[in-house]
Parts: sequence; C-alpha cells; structure tokens
Amino acid sequence: MPARLRPSGWSSTRPLPIDGRRGDLSDPAEVERIKADAARLYAELQAARTGSPVVDPDRRSLETLITDWQASGEWKDNRPRTNKGYQDSIKEVRHWIAEDDPDPAEITARDVETFLSIYDDRPTTRYHVRKALSLIMKQAVKRKWRTDNPVTEVTAPMPKTRVAIWEQDDVDLHVWAAIAAGNNDLAAIILMEWEIGQRLTDVIVFRRGAEYRPAEGMFSFAQSKTAENVSIPVSDRLRAVLAHIKVDGSPYLFHDAGTKRPFRDVSRLSHVFADMRARFLIDDDGAPRIAGARHLVLKALRHSCVVQLARAGCTVPEIAAITGHSPASVEEILRIYLPRDSTVAMNAQRKRGLIA
Repeated sequence: MPARLRPSGWSSTRPLPIDGRRGDLSDPAEVERIKADAARLYAELQAARTGSPVVDPDRRSLETLITDWQASGEWKDNRPRTNKGYQDSIKEVRHWIAEDDPDPAEITARDVETFLSIYDDRPTTRYHVRKALSLIMKQAVKRKWRTDNPVTEVTAPMPKTRVAIWEQDDVDLHVWAAIAAGNNDLAAIILMEWEIGQRLTDVIVFRRGAEYRPAEGMFSFAQSKTAENVSIPVSDRLRAVLAHIKVDGSPYLFHDAGTKRPFRDVSRLSHVFADMRARFLIDDDGAPRIAGARHLVLKALRHSCVVQLARAGCTVPEIAAITGHSPASVEEILRIYLPRDSTVAMNAQRKRGLIA
C-alpha cells in the first residue's frame, strides 16, 4: 500500500492469515476463505481511515452495512461533497444503534418511523437521514439478510422551499453592484447564470478556451448530469464583460477578486456575493440600500433562467438543453415558479396566431 493511502502507523504490506490455509486457488472453499480474510483486512483499513469502529464483515449489524455501502461503486461514484452529507446522516444512524445495535434483518418500518420521529421538528434532516438509512438497508437486501427494505415504507418528503426569482432589473442592479465592488468576475457570473443557468459547481471550474471560446462567444461543455455535449452562444454584453476578467497565467475563467485565484468552492462564491449585497444593496436589517433592491440569492439564478426561457416561449426540451435540468425538473420548476403573468399570456396568444 503506497504511503499516501496508508493510515498512520500502518506498514506498507498487510499479510493475509496463513494458519490453516493451504493457498490452493483451485479449491473454491479455500478461495472463499481468502476472500473473507481480505474483506476483514479491508474493513480494518476503512475503519482506520474514517475513525469508525472495526467491523466484522460477517456480523449482522448496520455498521457492517455502512461498510458495505462505503466500499461500493455507488458510494465511490459520488462527489466528495455528496458523501460528506451522507457522513453527517450516518452519524445520526450510529447514534440510534449505539445502545442496542439491532440486527438489520429484524428492523421494521415501525422501528424506522420511531427513529425518524426524532427529527419531526427538523424535516430537512429527517429527509436526509431517511435517505441515508434507506441506502444502508439496501445493502441488507444485497446480502440476502432480508427480502425487503423497511425504510421504503416510511415517508419523509423534502420540505418545499420557495426562492425569489430574479428579474431583468435585479440582474442589472446586481451587475452594477458587483462592478462597483471591483468584482467583474462576479458580474460576469451573474450575467452568465441569467443567460445559460448552469450549476455553480460546474461554473467555477470553467476554463477560457475550453468551456468558453471567446472568439465565438460560445460556451461548450458536457452537462454534468447527462454528460451530453452542448454549445450555447451568449450575448454581446456578456462577451464584453468576459473579455475584461482574464488573469494572466490562469486557464480558469472566473477568479476570486480577493485572491486572484479560482474560487475554491461554491460556498466561497456565495460568501463573496453576500458581501457585495450587504455593501451595496441590502443592509443588516434587510432594508434596501437602493430603491428596488431585493434580498436575492445567487443560486436562485438557475431557476430564474428556466423561468425566463419559458416566458420567452421556449419548450421544456429547449430549456433542458440549455440549463442541463432533466425535463421533469424543468416542469417542476415551472409548476412552482412560473408566474401566470401578462408576458406568458401574450406569448400564448402569439402562438395561437391571434395577435402579431
């Protein structure tokens, strides 16, 4: 095992047990014993890396199933940020099993409901803990310890939270404030989100000449959810702003004005946006510093782009092609956020051929 992967105090090699072993790989029973020994060593490795207790891979416990899940491709294919959230939910599950350590084969839907009732006053936490527990119990079905997953019988819907949708006046005001704050990169991000509505996690790693081609005024990339390649032209206004934010020696498109380096994560970008908003648009009491300023959040621009595209008469597949949402997600966003206003009504009458 290379040094960079070894927990502190581990040697570079860990031999398999040899007592009672013949090493005969033609014997299926011997091969199964070797696999079991290797699984135990791997469990020790995972425990040392994560600080979790050492788990006997044959013991019927939720801890065994957690180890199974974290060793699976389903876990390894997740983004680090996703697994960090799952780790927080796993801690809650561990608190539940700390005293009696139930056999997963005997856990009932009623047991799950009783456990999740702890979070009745925190519906978002309830949602995330239930999702993690369901994925843990899925491993019990894979091990054939049981034929069903009791968590699927318990509901814990994600609370619906409405965000304020941006309008063109909001975009213009925030772009002005970002430029006034000396942060042209933030102004460019606001304009770009308004026009093409991409995930901020993808945006912060866009590169000049790769995801954005200045000579053509074109963004071209693979959508992170669908892996489909898409090329999207943008306005002359956005192209002009993007032309003034280049940092010599850096391939990245957007940079933190405070460090002149790429944004390390979305939370830092959100912090920069909130700081600009507090300085120029909204004071600490929530009152507008400038007439018309509203308390908006940067991530809501993605939903806002969907709404504006729909107002312009775009179809659901056209909107999905630009923003990278699934068609079902586009329809859900429009169901919640699309105003039944004069602009939408006017577009409908034009489509019917009733007005020019």
